[in-house]
Amino acid sequence: MPTVGCSFFTQLVCLETATIKLEIWDTAGQEKYHSVCRLYYRGANAALLVYDIARKATFARAKQWLRELEKEFLHDEIVIVLVGNKTDLAAQREVTFEEAEEFAKSRSLIYMETSAKSNHHVTEVFMAVGKETQSRRKVMPLSSKDPTAQESCDKSGSFKVTADVQGSVS
Repeated sequence: MPTVGCSFFTQLVCLETATIKLEIWDTAGQEKYHSVCRLYYRGANAALLVYDIARKATFARAKQWLRELEKEFLHDEIVIVLVGNKTDLAAQREVTFEEAEEFAKSRSLIYMETSAKSNHHVTEVFMAVGKETQSRRKVMPLSSKDPTAQESCDKSGSFKVTADVQGSVS
């Protein structure tokens, strides 16, 4: 189901040295909510710019959102990950991996591809955000006595994604 307006969820990222709680605001990038999105990303430590690899227009919109973020944050103030979603639609791809990766490198972004539908590399995106945020910000990890952290992290460092992200994400 696609995001309408803005959704909020939390996610624990279990790293080797710490457990980090991510507070995630999914604004879905819809133009009609553009004016209120600044309220959600103000003070953020990280941003995921998600586009549909089978729709070139969504890649262009991700670039627009990047320009918005660059107005609000200095380069080292925020971790930005460009995410090419819907790799399950590879036969319909309009944005090549190389094109997106080259753009990401030119702007010092992390680039990853996923399929929310098949849950391909979704965990890895959140792990990358957690690791990079912790390394840049020295984020304070959750206490090891936090029962939520103990219940949610297994020995492999993986976590369960709680949001329904199978809709059209742009």
